[in-house]
Amino acid sequence: MNFHLNNPLIHIYIGDPMVAAAFVAVVLLVLILTLRQLRTRPRRTQRHRSRRGYAPRRKHPPADKKKKSIPKGNGHIPSWQKDAGARVANKYGMARSPEWPRVAQEHLSREPACVVCGHRGQGLQVHHIKPFHLYPELELDPRNLITLCEIRGRTHHLLIGHLDDWESYNIHVRTDAKRYAHQSATAIKSNPTWQHEVDQRPMP
Repeated sequence: MNFHLNNPLIHIYIGDPMVAAAFVAVVLLVLILTLRQLRTRPRRTQRHRSRRGYAPRRKHPPADKKKKSIPKGNGHIPSWQKDAGARVANKYGMARSPEWPRVAQEHLSREPACVVCGHRGQGLQVHHIKPFHLYPELELDPRNLITLCEIRGRTHHLLIGHLDDWESYNIHVRTDAKRYAHQSATAIKSNPTWQHEVDQRPMP
């Protein structure tokens, strides 16, 4: 038996029937594999185009995503994020006078910088030398007020005005403001004199 593959350019003669059958099987196998490869080839979509003018879509956060809460330290909102004096007074069943914003602003116009470090701007607080939750009659007395800052690294309101406890106070705050002038919170806390004052601080 002769196998004859007739092509205008190629003439192949195979005399052995077994060889001819094997040749046909190989040709069919090649055709099948080629068709399968064409079917499984991934289609190119608009996202995969590399032509100029096309860019991958950006992922947008969900509209209802909640804003991050104020960072907390040791489970508490940092003191510079809120009015500590009002919070302590509220604990004792007292509230600030409606006249307090005006009095505080008038004081800042007279003493516009922290008396310890000279800081101006955001973070300034008007401190009561004698706390108004213990001396309510002195809440609006200008002689009972002093400007201190409460900013990161220089928490002079807490350290100098309250001796590191918002419920306490420092009757010698103006003297200490000069003693610890321009010192950081770390330097103040490491000072033996300040540590002694903390041990002797008055508590309600």
